Amino acid sequence: MRMNSTPRIAISLGASFMGYATHAGFMARLHAQGVRPVAVSGSSAGAITAGLYASGLEQEAIRQAVLSPRLYLSFARRTRWFWHQLVESFFVRHPGFFDPRGAVSHFESLVGTRAIESLSNPKLLIALSDLNTHETIFAQTGPLATAMAASSCVPMIFSPLEFDGRMCTDGGVAHESPIDPWFTDENIDHIIVHRIVQPPGKPPRMPLHRVLGTVAATHEAMNRQLLADRIELARLHGKKLSFITTTHPRPSPFAPGKLRQYYEQGEAAAGKLLDTVLSTGG
Repeated sequence: MRMNSTPRIAISLGASFMGYATHAGFMARLHAQGVRPVAVSGSSAGAITAGLYASGLEQEAIRQAVLSPRLYLSFARRTRWFWHQLVESFFVRHPGFFDPRGAVSHFESLVGTRAIESLSNPKLLIALSDLNTHETIFAQTGPLATAMAASSCVPMIFSPLEFDGRMCTDGGVAHESPIDPWFTDENIDHIIVHRIVQPPGKPPRMPLHRVLGTVAATHEAMNRQLLADRIELARLHGKKLSFITTTHPRPSPFAPGKLRQYYEQGEAAAGKLLDTVLSTGG
């Protein structure tokens, strides 16, 4: 780490079903207080917010995008319902209930058709999972809108998307908060991870919510161990690693009005970070 200089910050936004509004509030508050990361990353919902932020959109435009039902509805907009489920169930190796290609078009309407490598202030990294090679992809090149959508394709819920010739799905499967390439990046001193977790409570009644809860529980079990390993890796590479957590119920497409509340909770989490970890300049 450089001596006697302002630490260069990278921010990773964790995977969470529809948590993009919370992440957006978190980033908006930091941005308003003058925090300018040199790099951002994300998986799943975090990839959506990281992509919007790195694309250079105004914070108000991002706020409107993440609070709009059009965002989550785009993941099902092109689904040919019974025909899609029939074909996926019997003829596709990795089926999904919804066709997410509409999300790619929606993200292109927001960020254009630019490539990830065209973004430099900050740099962007998006995690995806390759279903054929069983590898994690830390995408730093390739079509931005496709990467944002593919990283958000929860297995079995959404069909995978092709990215750079590979069939890709949820980046949060193995990397809830992608940070690994930053350990050897000489231009990064301090890594901040924003995670969204759900409070304990009664199991949800809706079948879809129970499925999502099961997927989220398996992610959490796996990622707690992976995060512990990465804390040690950060130490070995001389990187400062900070975690900030926002806790709220899992967002639901049946209660879109709650997204505004979660955005505000993300802002509050950033305020806590500013008052503690960043109060002495990072």
